[in-house]
Amino acid sequence: MFKNLTFGPLFFVLLLIPFGGGAQDIDPTKPLSDTGFSSNTQAEAAKKAELILESIIHGFEVHTAVINGQVLKVGDFIHQYELVAVNNTSVVLRSAEKRLKLSVFSSVVVKSK
Repeated sequence: MFKNLTFGPLFFVLLLIPFGGGAQDIDPTKPLSDTGFSSNTQAEAAKKAELILESIIHGFEVHTAVINGQVLKVGDFIHQYELVAVNNTSVVLRSAEKRLKLSVFSSVVVKSK
């Protein structure tokens, strides 16, 4: 009885129909802190303000550093800090209150056998 009936085109059409209505608006990987369940907002603010040196690029007369995804050269600012020096493995940042030295390599060294 159903031997001559083809389900191929019908199956294809069903695949194109979106299911779940507004389910695309919900991100299951979103951290709980973004939904208002955060109890430590000062720690989160400090983590966002943390500066991470990702890379150092030595070009012809121009030395650049990648800090928190931003490409900076000497004299550029990130937050309240000015990039004042780019060395081989570190950079120096300066603000009105503080001087920071960021290194490409972690200060924690793990000795392996």
